[in-house]
Order: sequence, then structure tokens, then C-alpha cells
Amino acid sequence: MMRYKNLQLHKKHFLSFTGLTVAEFNKLLNKIRADWLNQRIERLNKNNPNRQRKIGGGRKQKLENLEDQLLLALVWARLYPTYLLLEYLFNIDESTVCRTIINMTLLLQNKFILPERNRRKISTIEELKDIIPDLDVILGDATEQKIPRPLKNRKRQKHHSGKKKAFTVKTQIATNKQGLIIHVSKSIPGRKHDYKLFKESQLPQKIPKGIKLYLDSGYQGVNKDFPGLDAIIPFKRTRNHKELTRSEKIHNTKQRKIRVAVEHAIARLKKYQALAQIYRHSLQNYGQTFRFIANIANFRMLQRIPVS
Repeated sequence: MMRYKNLQLHKKHFLSFTGLTVAEFNKLLNKIRADWLNQRIERLNKNNPNRQRKIGGGRKQKLENLEDQLLLALVWARLYPTYLLLEYLFNIDESTVCRTIINMTLLLQNKFILPERNRRKISTIEELKDIIPDLDVILGDATEQKIPRPLKNRKRQKHHSGKKKAFTVKTQIATNKQGLIIHVSKSIPGRKHDYKLFKESQLPQKIPKGIKLYLDSGYQGVNKDFPGLDAIIPFKRTRNHKELTRSEKIHNTKQRKIRVAVEHAIARLKKYQALAQIYRHSLQNYGQTFRFIANIANFRMLQRIPVS
């Protein structure tokens, strides 16, 4: 039976199964324990507003500790096994596996990145830098993940990606120059273009004046549609502009060297098989899963590359 107290004795296995070291896992526990307790109390009171029994009373859960619940969610995200396999590994039923994963992903979806909607508007560079240290540039890109072939023809048309030649779901992220994820957009069907996702997201409104935004060649027209942004995109060959000049090629090379941080951030997300394999679960919770893994990736970076 897989439990935290047993797995922590095997440090290499723990890292392989969760993507975190035992020390990092323990730090994460300390940061989310209070939120987890509040989430649990809120859930119990919501289900039974007239509850009289003290919190913690009654029959004990098989997976009661935060350590084991977080371990289950990380093993699922890192290895992406079926719920049936997790049922045998953790000695709990599939419904408990499902509920635990949903609760943990909900708990951690906004812990270490900016939420999609902020209560107060960030209007100056100084305010944004207070939340995100070392913010000189912002790097943006979109990533796609394959999904099973939809049964309905209308849904197949929406999710078919001409770029990937498959059925996908698309999500946009933005990072700072260190690769720390500061923005995750809503996930959309893969048929939509990257630039259309950019226009529909809140990223253009979040970026104050004076911060450079680096995007790839798929975002043609950004400077025309958003004149207030200092957006930098590579030069692209067209019918009227068939060959790039030497200065344009040098510009593109410099731009790629800067943008490599966001490519590495996407690669870190793809190390978690829940975002690398064909996504088998309901797309209704896909955004929640993506943000959960993005927060875990950010937490790892904050531990391994301290941001001053």
C-alpha cells in the first residue's frame, strides 16, 4: 500500500513518482496545510449547513492525511495512471481517488501563479514587480495537448488542429525571463489560432506599459491591434518578402534566445504525463488540472532557483 510515510524512505523513487524531493514536498505541505483545512471545513459545512458534529468526528477516511492526499494527486499528475491502478496502489476505491484529485487540484490551482482575475487592477510596473520579482520581460506561447477523437462531428471540427493533425485542446502561458509562469489562459479547442487565444485572454490587459512582450511568429498583427504593448515578434517570410535580410535573421536569433525560457517552461509542464499523454478525462476539469501542474512547476522553480 502506497503511503507518504513509506515512500519518503526511498528518496529516488519519491522524486520519480512525484517530481518533488522529500524536502520540497514537506515545504509544500507547510504552505498549503491551512488552506486545506479551510477547504475541508467549508466543504463539510456546505454539504450540511446544520451540521452539529464536530469537524473530524465520525468514520475516518482511508486517505485522511494531507500528506497522502497530496501524494496521490502528484503521482496521478506525474505518471497519469488510471484511477483503477491508483485504487490498488492506495487501497481506496475509485470514487475516493477521483474526489481527492479534484479537491487537491482545486486547492493548488492559484497558489503560486497570478489568478486569472485579480481583485485589484495592476496598473504600474512597480505593482506587478511586487508580485513577480525580476520582471523585465514577458514571454508568451501556446501549447496543445491531444485528446481522444470526439464522437460528435461538431465537436471534432472544433478540436481538430491543423498544426498537430490531431484533436487537441490549447492553452496559453506567459513567463518571466527565468521561466516562472505568471499567466495561464483558459483552455480552448485546438482549432482556434494562437493569436485569437491571445486576444481573448486577459494577458494584454495585465501587461503594463514599459515591459517588453516576446511572442513567436504566430502572433502577426499584435502591434497593430495592441499599439500600447511593446510586443516583439520575429520577422516572417511572406509572398512579398520572400527572403530575410541578414539583420532580420540576427534579430530572429536574438529573439529565440530570449524566448527559450518559455519553451523550457512548457517542457517542464510536459514532464507531468497528465499534460503529455492523450488527456483521457473530462475537458471540464482540464483547465484546473493544467493550472495545478503549472503551480507545482512554479513551486519547484521557487525552491531550486530562488527569486530575489
